Amino acid sequence: MTRPVERKPDAGVGNGQSGLHTRSDARFDALRDLVASGVVLVDFCGTITAVNAAAEAILHWKSEDLVGHDAIDIAVMPRYHLSARERLALIRTDGSWEGSVPLRRSNGDTLRCAVRARVVNQPTVHATGRATEEAAAVGGEVLVVFAPLASQPAGEAERAALLRAERAARSELEHVRDRLAFVASAGSRLASSLDVGMTYETVGALAVPRFGQLCVIDLWDGRRLDRAFVHDADADADPSRQSLVEEVRKLGGSQLEDHPGIRAALTARPVVVQATTPDVVASMYDDPHAQDVIVRTTKGQGLVTVPLITRGRVIGVLTLFGPGRAYGRKLGAGEDLPLIEQVATRAAQSIENARLFNAERRLARNLQESERRQRRAALTLQRSLLPAWPHHPGEVDVATRYFPGTEETEVGGDWYDVIPLSAGRTALVIGDVMGRGLRAATLMGQVRTAVRAYGRLDLPPKEILDLLDGIVADLGEAEIVTCIYAVFDRAQSNLTYASAGHLPLLVVDERGRARRLDHESGIPLGVGVCAAPEHAIAVPDDTVVAFYTDGLVEHRQRDVDAGIDQLVDALALATGTLEGMCDQVIDALRPPAGYDDDVALLLARAAHSDFA
Repeated sequence: MTRPVERKPDAGVGNGQSGLHTRSDARFDALRDLVASGVVLVDFCGTITAVNAAAEAILHWKSEDLVGHDAIDIAVMPRYHLSARERLALIRTDGSWEGSVPLRRSNGDTLRCAVRARVVNQPTVHATGRATEEAAAVGGEVLVVFAPLASQPAGEAERAALLRAERAARSELEHVRDRLAFVASAGSRLASSLDVGMTYETVGALAVPRFGQLCVIDLWDGRRLDRAFVHDADADADPSRQSLVEEVRKLGGSQLEDHPGIRAALTARPVVVQATTPDVVASMYDDPHAQDVIVRTTKGQGLVTVPLITRGRVIGVLTLFGPGRAYGRKLGAGEDLPLIEQVATRAAQSIENARLFNAERRLARNLQESERRQRRAALTLQRSLLPAWPHHPGEVDVATRYFPGTEETEVGGDWYDVIPLSAGRTALVIGDVMGRGLRAATLMGQVRTAVRAYGRLDLPPKEILDLLDGIVADLGEAEIVTCIYAVFDRAQSNLTYASAGHLPLLVVDERGRARRLDHESGIPLGVGVCAAPEHAIAVPDDTVVAFYTDGLVEHRQRDVDAGIDQLVDALALATGTLEGMCDQVIDALRPPAGYDDDVALLLARAAHSDFA
């Protein structure tokens, strides 16, 4: 067996060589005892970084006495040190060298060996085009293969043996590189998908035909295995294999307790079956037909089952039936087990991530559907509570608009109302319940009902708001409502109103000049004692008064004050009937992406009358 690098503190090796050691270890850990010749890996400074067991046996040195030391100082007779260093320099320049070298054993004896050396890793090259000595120590590697010579040179036979040994070592290194590249590619492909089905397909494409003829993925719930995926690379071309795949798929969930998949799931360790003998298949299934399916699937040559483990728990098993094929030959069951386990680990992580992602996506869809249903319910409730045909008394013309925000926003609690009072008097109301959704719409309905009930008493606006303040406070849970309650008296041609924290009224006179009424406002309903002051303004014929909610004037790119100023300008430019003015105002203030909050607008204009 090859020995990994174990640097000693007094080995005299400079810093900056850890990257070299890691690469060497990765290659030689997989090399094992495939060659009888000695194999040594040295860096460009001549320091030994790894040896195999044959090298120890030939030189009679232990690995700990070799690794980390200068190869020429310890293994070459002293009188040949100078020529050996010249040859090392030649190897660094030309890339290879072969010949015979007298090597020194641990007891001091000389052993002449045929040596073949070749550069397997070039050092880091700086911008100057030359590798520094430090870079050479870090990046340069030389593979040295040697074998003892007989007392008389064997010529071409010895050279051929040496070449075979070198080729065997290089072939195994290529296999190591292939395995590392395969694992990296498998990890990348599996990590790129968050769809469970695509992840299963990727696992099947990676596993078949390299590790087996047919691949099965079963999911484990702690009690049984449920078949999730079956893949056979030859099923598309061979109809008989297609029917076999379906038969294997139907076997899911019927495994006996001694089934390799159950054992792998319970023990969290792979299970390798070298041959599917009658006794083996009888321990897997009690149904004779199921046993026959396993024998036909594996062709009697065995199977391997590897647990899918992620986050410390087994989520399923990966089973590969029949021999695989790689490196130009057939592979027996479990022959490349460490590589299969690497793939299984990455597959388990990818499958679990995909399942979690799909679960979150389903949850998000369900949540969105729930929100849409709630929005529809709130919108239906809110529209049912708003007056479908506001009262149009002869003394005042009224036009209204209401619509919710975009689909992405919940319905709010905006409302308006027109309430006929005594002769020549009409109450105009607009309000906004803080919050969104079904709860806000329900609270709005309660407040609007209370407003209509109190309005019938024909009380002053201030007293109406005081009564509403008590109603909102009784509803509890810190509910907040803004509201303007106004009474238009046609006989007096004036408007008396009080505001509980609502946005200011806007007035457009008969000449089309618009302005805001910056009168004192009380605090919103439900916060405390409202104490809203009462104000009165003259409203001559053709004067328009605008009531609105914050959704009309405020959005993400515009604050409230700027929105009110823009509304004043829009009202000054609006002409025609009140209905037409409503549409002109809505269009003038509409944001590019649409309103993101509920919008309520009420325009009232004193009508021409013969009141004395």
